[in-house]
Amino acid sequence: MTKLTNKLIADLPIKTATYIVWDDEIKGLGIRVNDKGRKSFILKYRVGQGRRSIVRKPNIGVFGVMVTDQARRKAKQWLVKAAEGVDPSEKNKSDILVKEFCQEYLVQHAEVKKKASSTEEDKRLMKLIIIPAFGKYRLRDITRAMVIKLHHSLKDTPYRANRFVALLSTMMNLAEKWEYRPQNTNPCKYVDRYKEKPREVYLTLDQLESVGQAMRQLQVTESVYVLSAIQMLIITACRTAEILTLKWEYIDFKSASMKLPDTKTGERTVHLNPTALEILSSLERKSDYVFASRVQDKRVSTVRHTWMKICKLANITNVRPHDLRHTFASHAVNNGFSLPIIAKILGHKDLKTTQRYAHLHQDPVNKASDDVSSKIRKVMEME
Repeated sequence: MTKLTNKLIADLPIKTATYIVWDDEIKGLGIRVNDKGRKSFILKYRVGQGRRSIVRKPNIGVFGVMVTDQARRKAKQWLVKAAEGVDPSEKNKSDILVKEFCQEYLVQHAEVKKKASSTEEDKRLMKLIIIPAFGKYRLRDITRAMVIKLHHSLKDTPYRANRFVALLSTMMNLAEKWEYRPQNTNPCKYVDRYKEKPREVYLTLDQLESVGQAMRQLQVTESVYVLSAIQMLIITACRTAEILTLKWEYIDFKSASMKLPDTKTGERTVHLNPTALEILSSLERKSDYVFASRVQDKRVSTVRHTWMKICKLANITNVRPHDLRHTFASHAVNNGFSLPIIAKILGHKDLKTTQRYAHLHQDPVNKASDDVSSKIRKVMEME
Protein backbone atom coordinates (compact mmCIF):
# COMPACT_ATOMS: atom_id res chain seq x y z
CA MET A 1 0.00 0.00 0.00
CA THR A 2 1.09 3.55 -0.65
CA LYS A 3 -0.33 7.02 -0.66
CA LEU A 4 -1.99 7.70 -4.00
CA THR A 5 -1.00 10.93 -5.75
CA ASN A 6 -1.74 12.24 -9.21
CA LYS A 7 1.89 11.79 -10.24
CA LEU A 8 2.11 8.26 -8.89
CA ILE A 9 -1.06 7.25 -10.74
CA ALA A 10 0.04 8.90 -13.99
CA ASP A 11 3.32 6.94 -13.83
CA LEU A 12 1.71 3.54 -13.15
CA PRO A 13 2.70 1.13 -15.95
CA ILE A 14 0.37 -0.90 -18.14
CA LYS A 15 0.71 -4.62 -17.49
CA THR A 16 -0.62 -7.71 -19.21
CA ALA A 17 -3.26 -8.14 -16.51
CA THR A 18 -5.41 -5.74 -14.48
CA TYR A 19 -3.98 -4.77 -11.10
CA ILE A 20 -4.92 -2.51 -8.16
CA VAL A 21 -2.80 -0.14 -6.07
CA TRP A 22 -4.41 0.65 -2.70
CA ASP A 23 -4.23 3.95 -0.85
CA ASP A 24 -2.78 3.91 2.68
CA GLU A 25 -4.65 7.06 3.70
CA ILE A 26 -8.27 5.98 3.12
CA LYS A 27 -9.01 2.31 3.67
CA GLY A 28 -10.67 0.74 0.65
CA LEU A 29 -9.67 3.41 -1.87
CA GLY A 30 -7.61 2.16 -4.78
CA ILE A 31 -6.69 2.75 -8.39
CA ARG A 32 -7.35 -0.05 -10.86
CA VAL A 33 -5.22 -0.21 -14.04
CA ASN A 34 -6.43 -2.55 -16.76
CA ASP A 35 -4.40 -4.08 -19.58
CA LYS A 36 -5.56 -1.34 -21.96
CA GLY A 37 -4.22 1.46 -19.73
CA ARG A 38 -7.53 2.68 -18.30
CA LYS A 39 -7.08 3.89 -14.71
CA SER A 40 -10.17 3.97 -12.50
CA PHE A 41 -10.66 4.88 -8.85
CA ILE A 42 -12.44 2.12 -6.93
CA LEU A 43 -13.74 1.90 -3.38
CA LYS A 44 -14.10 -1.33 -1.44
CA TYR A 45 -16.61 -1.15 1.42
CA ARG A 46 -19.24 -3.06 3.39
CA VAL A 47 -22.86 -1.96 3.37
CA GLY A 48 -23.73 -1.91 7.07
CA GLN A 49 -21.90 -3.65 9.89
CA GLY A 50 -20.78 -7.23 10.50
CA ARG A 51 -19.30 -10.03 8.48
CA ARG A 52 -22.57 -10.84 6.75
CA SER A 53 -22.89 -7.37 5.28
CA ILE A 54 -22.52 -7.07 1.51
CA VAL A 55 -19.09 -6.10 0.16
CA ARG A 56 -19.00 -3.74 -2.82
CA LYS A 57 -16.06 -2.64 -4.99
CA PRO A 58 -17.44 -0.22 -7.62
CA ASN A 59 -15.68 2.37 -9.76
CA ILE A 60 -16.09 5.85 -8.32
CA GLY A 61 -14.40 7.76 -11.13
CA VAL A 62 -11.92 7.66 -13.99
CA PHE A 63 -8.47 9.13 -13.43
CA GLY A 64 -8.05 12.16 -15.62
CA VAL A 65 -11.68 13.14 -15.27
CA MET A 66 -11.33 12.83 -11.50
CA VAL A 67 -8.15 13.68 -9.57
CA THR A 68 -6.93 12.06 -6.37
CA ASP A 69 -8.28 14.69 -3.94
CA GLN A 70 -11.74 14.44 -5.49
CA ALA A 71 -11.61 10.66 -5.21
CA ARG A 72 -10.72 10.93 -1.49
CA ARG A 73 -13.61 13.31 -0.79
CA LYS A 74 -16.05 11.06 -2.59
CA ALA A 75 -14.67 7.97 -0.84
CA LYS A 76 -15.17 9.57 2.59
CA GLN A 77 -18.79 10.46 1.76
CA TRP A 78 -19.51 6.98 0.48
CA LEU A 79 -17.92 5.27 3.47
CA VAL A 80 -20.18 7.26 5.83
CA LYS A 81 -23.29 6.19 3.91
CA ALA A 82 -22.12 2.58 3.71
CA ALA A 83 -21.56 2.48 7.49
CA GLU A 84 -25.19 3.58 7.90
CA GLY A 85 -26.37 0.64 5.79
CA VAL A 86 -26.99 2.63 2.61
CA ASP A 87 -25.22 1.49 -0.54
CA PRO A 88 -23.93 4.74 -2.10
CA SER A 89 -23.32 3.07 -5.47
CA GLU A 90 -26.99 2.20 -5.92
CA LYS A 91 -28.75 4.48 -8.37
CA ASN A 92 -32.36 4.75 -9.35
CA LYS A 93 -31.79 2.33 -12.18
CA SER A 94 -35.13 2.93 -13.78
CA ASP A 95 -34.17 6.55 -14.57
CA ILE A 96 -30.80 5.94 -16.22
CA LEU A 97 -30.47 7.55 -19.66
CA VAL A 98 -29.27 5.67 -22.72
CA LYS A 99 -26.16 7.88 -23.00
CA GLU A 100 -25.32 7.10 -19.36
CA PHE A 101 -25.82 3.40 -19.91
CA CYS A 102 -23.50 3.53 -22.92
CA GLN A 103 -20.69 4.50 -20.56
CA GLU A 104 -21.74 1.79 -18.11
CA TYR A 105 -21.65 -0.77 -20.92
CA LEU A 106 -18.17 0.31 -22.02
CA VAL A 107 -16.65 0.24 -18.53
CA GLN A 108 -18.35 -2.89 -17.20
CA HIS A 109 -18.44 -5.00 -20.36
CA ALA A 110 -16.67 -3.86 -23.53
CA GLU A 111 -13.38 -2.72 -22.01
CA VAL A 112 -13.20 -5.83 -19.86
CA LYS A 113 -14.35 -8.58 -22.23
CA LYS A 114 -13.88 -7.33 -25.80
CA LYS A 115 -10.87 -6.64 -27.99
CA ALA A 116 -9.76 -3.03 -28.25
CA SER A 117 -10.73 -2.85 -31.94
CA SER A 118 -14.23 -4.14 -31.17
CA THR A 119 -14.60 -1.65 -28.33
CA GLU A 120 -13.61 1.19 -30.66
CA GLU A 121 -16.23 0.05 -33.15
CA ASP A 122 -18.84 0.03 -30.35
CA LYS A 123 -17.86 3.58 -29.42
CA ARG A 124 -18.18 4.64 -33.05
CA LEU A 125 -21.69 3.19 -33.39
CA MET A 126 -22.71 4.83 -30.13
CA LYS A 127 -21.36 8.21 -31.19
CA LEU A 128 -22.82 8.15 -34.69
CA ILE A 129 -26.14 6.34 -34.21
CA ILE A 130 -27.25 5.32 -30.72
CA ILE A 131 -26.57 8.47 -28.69
CA PRO A 132 -27.85 10.98 -31.31
CA ALA A 133 -31.08 9.00 -31.66
CA PHE A 134 -31.70 7.62 -28.17
CA GLY A 135 -29.21 9.30 -25.83
CA LYS A 136 -31.71 11.56 -24.05
CA TYR A 137 -34.31 8.82 -23.53
CA ARG A 138 -34.50 6.72 -20.40
CA LEU A 139 -33.20 3.24 -21.06
CA ARG A 140 -36.49 1.65 -19.99
CA ASP A 141 -38.45 3.81 -22.45
CA ILE A 142 -36.81 2.45 -25.62
CA THR A 143 -39.40 0.45 -27.58
CA ARG A 144 -39.31 -1.95 -30.50
CA ALA A 145 -41.10 0.61 -32.67
CA MET A 146 -38.31 3.14 -32.02
CA VAL A 147 -35.65 0.59 -32.92
CA ILE A 148 -37.44 -0.47 -36.11
CA LYS A 149 -37.85 3.16 -37.19
CA LEU A 150 -34.14 3.91 -36.71
CA HIS A 151 -33.13 0.62 -38.35
CA HIS A 152 -35.32 1.47 -41.35
CA SER A 153 -33.75 4.95 -41.64
CA LEU A 154 -30.40 3.22 -42.19
CA LYS A 155 -31.66 0.91 -44.96
CA ASP A 156 -29.22 2.37 -47.50
CA THR A 157 -26.34 1.09 -45.36
CA PRO A 158 -27.62 -2.37 -44.37
CA TYR A 159 -24.37 -3.52 -42.79
CA ARG A 160 -24.25 -0.50 -40.47
CA ALA A 161 -27.99 -0.82 -39.72
CA ASN A 162 -27.55 -4.46 -38.67
CA ARG A 163 -24.45 -3.74 -36.57
CA PHE A 164 -26.36 -1.01 -34.72
CA VAL A 165 -29.18 -3.42 -33.87
CA ALA A 166 -26.71 -6.13 -32.81
CA LEU A 167 -24.90 -3.76 -30.45
CA LEU A 168 -28.11 -2.32 -29.02
CA SER A 169 -29.46 -5.84 -28.49
CA THR A 170 -26.35 -6.81 -26.53
CA MET A 171 -26.69 -3.67 -24.44
CA MET A 172 -30.36 -4.38 -23.74
CA ASN A 173 -29.61 -7.96 -22.69
CA LEU A 174 -27.05 -6.63 -20.24
CA ALA A 175 -29.54 -4.00 -19.06
CA GLU A 176 -31.89 -6.82 -18.11
CA LYS A 177 -29.09 -8.79 -16.46
CA TRP A 178 -28.02 -5.73 -14.46
CA GLU A 179 -31.66 -4.93 -13.59
CA TYR A 180 -31.95 -1.65 -15.50
CA ARG A 181 -34.88 -3.06 -17.49
CA PRO A 182 -37.48 -5.75 -16.70
CA GLN A 183 -36.67 -9.27 -17.88
CA ASN A 184 -37.60 -10.28 -21.44
CA THR A 185 -38.13 -6.72 -22.68
CA ASN A 186 -35.30 -6.46 -25.21
CA PRO A 187 -36.76 -4.09 -27.87
CA CYS A 188 -34.42 -5.49 -30.53
CA LYS A 189 -36.12 -8.87 -30.45
CA TYR A 190 -38.08 -9.59 -33.66
CA VAL A 191 -36.40 -6.70 -35.50
CA ASP A 192 -35.70 -8.22 -38.92
CA ARG A 193 -32.15 -7.68 -40.12
CA TYR A 194 -31.37 -6.62 -43.66
CA LYS A 195 -29.82 -9.16 -45.98
CA GLU A 196 -26.13 -8.42 -46.34
CA LYS A 197 -24.37 -9.15 -49.59
CA PRO A 198 -20.65 -9.76 -49.02
CA ARG A 199 -18.41 -7.32 -50.86
CA GLU A 200 -16.67 -8.93 -53.79
CA VAL A 201 -14.13 -6.26 -54.63
CA TYR A 202 -10.83 -7.64 -55.83
CA LEU A 203 -8.02 -5.85 -57.63
CA THR A 204 -6.89 -7.30 -60.95
CA LEU A 205 -3.22 -7.68 -61.78
CA ASP A 206 -3.45 -4.59 -63.99
CA GLN A 207 -4.96 -2.62 -61.10
CA LEU A 208 -2.27 -3.88 -58.73
CA GLU A 209 0.32 -2.65 -61.23
CA SER A 210 -1.34 0.78 -61.18
CA VAL A 211 -1.32 0.72 -57.38
CA GLY A 212 2.41 -0.01 -57.40
CA GLN A 213 3.05 2.92 -59.73
CA ALA A 214 0.94 5.23 -57.55
CA MET A 215 2.83 4.18 -54.42
CA ARG A 216 6.14 4.97 -56.07
CA GLN A 217 4.85 8.44 -56.96
CA LEU A 218 3.88 9.05 -53.33
CA GLN A 219 7.20 8.00 -51.79
CA VAL A 220 8.34 11.62 -51.48
CA THR A 221 5.25 12.92 -49.66
CA GLU A 222 3.89 9.95 -47.71
CA SER A 223 5.30 8.17 -44.68
CA VAL A 224 7.45 5.16 -45.55
CA TYR A 225 5.80 3.32 -42.65
CA VAL A 226 2.29 3.91 -44.00
CA LEU A 227 3.30 2.85 -47.52
CA SER A 228 5.09 -0.21 -46.13
CA ALA A 229 2.02 -1.14 -44.06
CA ILE A 230 -0.10 -1.03 -47.23
CA GLN A 231 2.44 -3.22 -49.03
CA MET A 232 2.23 -5.73 -46.17
CA LEU A 233 -1.56 -5.76 -46.43
CA ILE A 234 -1.27 -6.58 -50.12
CA ILE A 235 1.28 -9.40 -49.91
CA THR A 236 0.36 -11.09 -46.59
CA ALA A 237 -3.48 -11.04 -46.58
CA CYS A 238 -3.38 -9.98 -42.93
CA ARG A 239 -6.13 -7.89 -41.40
CA THR A 240 -5.47 -4.16 -41.13
CA ALA A 241 -5.40 -4.28 -37.31
CA GLU A 242 -2.92 -7.17 -37.38
CA ILE A 243 -0.48 -5.14 -39.45
CA LEU A 244 -0.89 -1.78 -37.74
CA THR A 245 -0.47 -3.28 -34.23
CA LEU A 246 2.52 -5.41 -35.27
CA LYS A 247 5.47 -5.18 -32.86
CA TRP A 248 9.08 -6.08 -33.55
CA GLU A 249 8.99 -8.63 -30.76
CA TYR A 250 6.38 -10.64 -32.70
CA ILE A 251 8.73 -11.14 -35.66
CA ASP A 252 11.19 -14.00 -36.01
CA PHE A 253 13.38 -13.34 -39.05
CA LYS A 254 15.16 -16.69 -38.69
CA SER A 255 11.99 -18.72 -39.01
CA ALA A 256 10.41 -16.20 -41.44
CA SER A 257 7.30 -15.84 -39.34
CA MET A 258 5.46 -13.52 -37.02
CA LYS A 259 3.50 -14.66 -33.99
CA LEU A 260 0.41 -12.51 -33.48
CA PRO A 261 -0.80 -12.86 -29.88
CA ASP A 262 -4.24 -11.30 -30.23
CA THR A 263 -6.04 -11.50 -33.58
CA LYS A 264 -9.74 -11.70 -34.38
CA THR A 265 -9.52 -15.50 -34.13
CA GLY A 266 -7.01 -15.62 -31.29
CA GLU A 267 -3.28 -16.23 -31.36
CA ARG A 268 -1.84 -17.25 -34.73
CA THR A 269 1.46 -17.55 -36.55
CA VAL A 270 1.83 -15.95 -40.00
CA HIS A 271 4.44 -17.03 -42.54
CA LEU A 272 6.53 -14.18 -43.89
CA ASN A 273 7.23 -14.57 -47.58
CA PRO A 274 10.48 -13.14 -49.05
CA THR A 275 8.78 -9.89 -50.09
CA ALA A 276 7.41 -9.34 -46.58
CA LEU A 277 10.82 -10.03 -45.05
CA GLU A 278 12.40 -7.53 -47.44
CA ILE A 279 9.86 -4.84 -46.48
CA LEU A 280 10.35 -5.40 -42.75
CA SER A 281 14.15 -5.51 -43.01
CA SER A 282 14.19 -2.14 -44.76
CA LEU A 283 12.42 -0.31 -41.92
CA GLU A 284 14.21 1.56 -39.17
CA ARG A 285 13.18 0.53 -35.66
CA LYS A 286 11.80 3.76 -34.21
CA SER A 287 9.52 2.26 -31.54
CA ASP A 288 8.15 -1.05 -30.26
CA TYR A 289 5.68 -0.93 -33.12
CA VAL A 290 6.92 -1.83 -36.60
CA PHE A 291 4.88 0.81 -38.38
CA ALA A 292 5.79 3.86 -36.36
CA SER A 293 3.82 7.09 -36.48
CA ARG A 294 5.40 10.48 -36.99
CA VAL A 295 4.32 11.11 -33.40
CA GLN A 296 6.99 9.74 -31.06
CA ASP A 297 6.27 6.33 -29.48
CA LYS A 298 2.96 6.04 -31.36
CA ARG A 299 2.01 3.66 -34.14
CA VAL A 300 0.30 4.30 -37.44
CA SER A 301 -3.40 4.18 -36.59
CA THR A 302 -4.87 4.24 -40.11
CA VAL A 303 -3.77 3.90 -43.71
CA ARG A 304 -7.09 5.07 -45.13
CA HIS A 305 -6.04 8.60 -46.12
CA THR A 306 -2.92 7.45 -47.98
CA TRP A 307 -4.87 4.61 -49.57
CA MET A 308 -7.39 7.12 -50.94
CA LYS A 309 -4.54 9.06 -52.58
CA ILE A 310 -3.21 5.84 -54.09
CA CYS A 311 -6.63 4.93 -55.47
CA LYS A 312 -7.04 8.39 -56.99
CA LEU A 313 -3.69 8.17 -58.80
CA ALA A 314 -4.43 4.59 -59.89
CA ASN A 315 -7.94 5.55 -61.07
CA ILE A 316 -9.53 2.95 -58.78
CA THR A 317 -12.85 3.48 -56.98
CA ASN A 318 -14.80 1.71 -54.23
CA VAL A 319 -11.85 -0.23 -52.85
CA ARG A 320 -11.11 -0.25 -49.12
CA PRO A 321 -7.84 -1.30 -47.45
CA HIS A 322 -9.62 -4.44 -46.19
CA ASP A 323 -10.35 -5.42 -49.80
CA LEU A 324 -6.63 -6.01 -50.25
CA ARG A 325 -7.09 -9.09 -48.09
CA HIS A 326 -9.83 -10.30 -50.43
CA THR A 327 -7.58 -9.56 -53.40
CA PHE A 328 -4.87 -11.89 -52.08
CA ALA A 329 -7.44 -14.63 -51.50
CA SER A 330 -8.98 -14.27 -54.95
CA HIS A 331 -5.60 -14.56 -56.69
CA ALA A 332 -4.73 -17.57 -54.53
CA VAL A 333 -7.96 -19.28 -55.61
CA ASN A 334 -7.38 -18.50 -59.28
CA ASN A 335 -3.89 -19.96 -58.99
CA GLY A 336 -5.38 -23.29 -57.97
CA PHE A 337 -4.82 -23.29 -54.20
CA SER A 338 -7.47 -25.09 -52.15
CA LEU A 339 -9.89 -23.34 -49.78
CA PRO A 340 -8.40 -25.07 -46.68
CA ILE A 341 -4.96 -23.68 -47.56
CA ILE A 342 -6.38 -20.21 -48.18
CA ALA A 343 -8.31 -20.39 -44.88
CA LYS A 344 -5.01 -21.09 -43.12
CA ILE A 345 -3.37 -18.10 -44.80
CA LEU A 346 -6.25 -15.80 -43.89
CA GLY A 347 -6.49 -17.06 -40.32
CA HIS A 348 -10.07 -18.34 -40.67
CA LYS A 349 -10.99 -20.87 -38.00
CA ASP A 350 -14.16 -21.91 -39.80
CA LEU A 351 -13.88 -22.99 -43.44
CA LYS A 352 -17.38 -21.61 -44.03
CA THR A 353 -15.88 -18.12 -43.79
CA THR A 354 -13.59 -18.94 -46.71
CA GLN A 355 -16.42 -20.40 -48.81
CA ARG A 356 -17.19 -16.90 -50.10
CA TYR A 357 -14.27 -17.37 -52.51
CA ALA A 358 -15.49 -20.75 -53.79
CA HIS A 359 -17.27 -19.28 -56.81
CA LEU A 360 -13.91 -18.08 -58.11
CA HIS A 361 -13.11 -21.73 -58.80
CA GLN A 362 -15.82 -21.72 -61.46
CA ASP A 363 -13.62 -20.18 -64.13
CA PRO A 364 -11.26 -23.19 -64.38
CA VAL A 365 -14.23 -25.54 -63.83
CA ASN A 366 -16.12 -23.97 -66.70
CA LYS A 367 -13.01 -24.09 -68.88
CA ALA A 368 -12.60 -27.80 -68.18
CA SER A 369 -16.26 -28.41 -69.02
CA ASP A 370 -15.91 -26.50 -72.27
CA ASP A 371 -12.75 -28.39 -73.27
CA VAL A 372 -14.18 -31.85 -72.53
CA SER A 373 -17.53 -31.17 -74.18
CA SER A 374 -15.72 -29.86 -77.26
CA LYS A 375 -13.73 -33.11 -77.55
CA ILE A 376 -16.84 -35.25 -77.07
CA ARG A 377 -18.65 -33.28 -79.71
CA LYS A 378 -15.79 -33.86 -82.15
CA VAL A 379 -15.68 -37.59 -81.47
CA MET A 380 -19.43 -37.91 -81.90
CA GLU A 381 -19.34 -35.82 -85.05
CA MET A 382 -22.06 -33.54 -83.73
CA GLU A 383 -20.88 -30.56 -85.75
